[in-house]
Amino acid sequence: MSLLNIALTGLGVAQTSLTTTSNNITNANTEGYSRQRTEQATRPSEFTGGGYIGNGAYIVGIDRIYNDFINEELRLAGQELKENEAYLSQAEQMDSLLASTSTSLTSSLERFFGSLSTAAEDPQSNAARQLVLSEASSVANRYNVLYQETVEQNSYVNAQIKTLTEEINHLAITVASLNDAIGSAFSNGRQPNELLDQRELAIRDLSELVGITTAEQSNGEINIFVGSGQALVVGVEVSEMSAQASLDAGFQTAIYQPPSGTDLTTVIGGGELGGLLAYQKDLVLPVLNELGRLALVTAQSINDLQAQGLDAEGNFGEIVFGDFNDGFNMRSRSTPDNDNTGNAIFQVEITDAGMLTGSDYTLRVNGGNYEVFSISQNQAVASGTTPIGGTISLPDLGIDIHVESGAVQDGDAFYLSPSRRAADQIEVVLNEPAQLAFSAPVRATSSLNNRGDTNITQPTVTSTINDNNQSIISSSGGFPFDLVYDESAGAWQVTNGPAGFIITPASAAFDSGMTNSLSFTVTDGSGNSVDLELQISGRPQNGDNFTVEFNEDGVADNRNALKMIEIQTADVVRGSAGVNGPNQSLLDTYGQIVEEIGVVTATKKIDTEAYKALYDQAYNAREEVSGVSLDEEAANLIKFEQAYNAATQVISVARDLFDRILQI
Repeated sequence: MSLLNIALTGLGVAQTSLTTTSNNITNANTEGYSRQRTEQATRPSEFTGGGYIGNGAYIVGIDRIYNDFINEELRLAGQELKENEAYLSQAEQMDSLLASTSTSLTSSLERFFGSLSTAAEDPQSNAARQLVLSEASSVANRYNVLYQETVEQNSYVNAQIKTLTEEINHLAITVASLNDAIGSAFSNGRQPNELLDQRELAIRDLSELVGITTAEQSNGEINIFVGSGQALVVGVEVSEMSAQASLDAGFQTAIYQPPSGTDLTTVIGGGELGGLLAYQKDLVLPVLNELGRLALVTAQSINDLQAQGLDAEGNFGEIVFGDFNDGFNMRSRSTPDNDNTGNAIFQVEITDAGMLTGSDYTLRVNGGNYEVFSISQNQAVASGTTPIGGTISLPDLGIDIHVESGAVQDGDAFYLSPSRRAADQIEVVLNEPAQLAFSAPVRATSSLNNRGDTNITQPTVTSTINDNNQSIISSSGGFPFDLVYDESAGAWQVTNGPAGFIITPASAAFDSGMTNSLSFTVTDGSGNSVDLELQISGRPQNGDNFTVEFNEDGVADNRNALKMIEIQTADVVRGSAGVNGPNQSLLDTYGQIVEEIGVVTATKKIDTEAYKALYDQAYNAREEVSGVSLDEEAANLIKFEQAYNAATQVISVARDLFDRILQI
């Protein structure tokens, strides 16, 4: 090859190198751009008698400088960081809501029980009674506010999830389009650097929205999978995702892949979407259930004691908090599956709020049998034969499930949320302070003629008082009756009982000089009964007498108010599903909720900081390999400019030599 041609190859190589360097400099701040490098090689030499003479150089290709391992590390760190950031952002808001003194349930409950203590000191005070009602309304309102704030925040999360799903679909389409262009370019035997950068950036952006895995094909296209291996992008085909309200009436957004309808909600993780879905599952739904459970325990505990006592007018107490088992509330706890073939409507009745676990359940019917599956425990908790128009009684869970109407078909399923909405539904319905039942319904009095040194405690009604047995506890019902000591029998005999009522036992043995607990049952002609318990101590004399009677005009009595106060520290809430009964107080349970959310928030904050450090490390590693160094490119610019000038000088020499030859 002539000197001129060799110089021309050098000129071309230098020019291409200058162009590549200029492109690097121009794109130094372009997001996702990978530095390019011109690869050149020596042309094959020609053999002459004197040996092999070089023929110049040529461009082998323009390489994209990247490292697959580092890029993968950057994607993984990015999706973990975004997942934790999304989760933390929402968890901090919930932590602030529940723990703040201005919005915390603790302060409202403490003021309510404090007002009961004040009223118990002077049960005849109308002002003290009014304060109790006001503080009860404050408690109900606090439950309502906590529920509404949590639901409002969750609505924002649901909107975010839908937006993220749309962005994921858009990026998936972008990747598929780039796959198509890259596949075509690869078929030409060349690597489209800019297209590869654009796709890598799109995949990185996608990984920050949702956790993904990738697999590259031989034609340069990349397949993308989400969840547990569900395809999002395969070559140029996209399986878009859809965000829809889930079966639990929109409290959570479910992610599906139409047209197959594959539910990805429980398998998606990573990225902002994974973080928000995890937040809903880990915090939103459990917190709503726990707040509802506390609201139900509060309402049932106070309402039950109201029914056990007498108000200022001598009537049995009416409920303070609204009926949480009215038709609307019971229906709101059950949602039929969209695919049900039957038309049955279920109701969920709260029979014992203290036995509630805070879990949601699915009830499925197959072959005439039902199975109740605890979502939080991830196991079946009850099963049996499906009743037709009847009731499934689950006392260990504190609920009864009623078939309100319609027919159940095999394969039908129902989503049960016993406590989900209760914090929103609780309200105070008692209006008159005088209707607060602070007095106990039964009292005991001593005869002035007693000769022994004997004391009797005020009797306690140990059975539930309801519409069926209220009439027993009255001066026209099963009271009064007398307890007369029979020294020869060493027992207290029941005498002077009202006609038509049976009081058992008729004789109660007594250990003189000791404190004796005595129990009696008063039964009417219809079989309704009331159980009493009292204590007698000391050394009675024969004929000593106590009268157990209806507490008529007992407006100064505060015994039932004192029982209400005891609810504050009593074990009225079931601590966990594995416990057989209530073992925590209201305040302890709420404190545990706040503590658990605080721990989760603190943990997520630590995780976020850790993944931020990993992300920065991976990003810097990527920049070291693929990023553009302007100092380096400036040096390259000088180097390739010198090479270009030298090549032009060779051309000048070749021309000069050629001219001299022509002049010979």
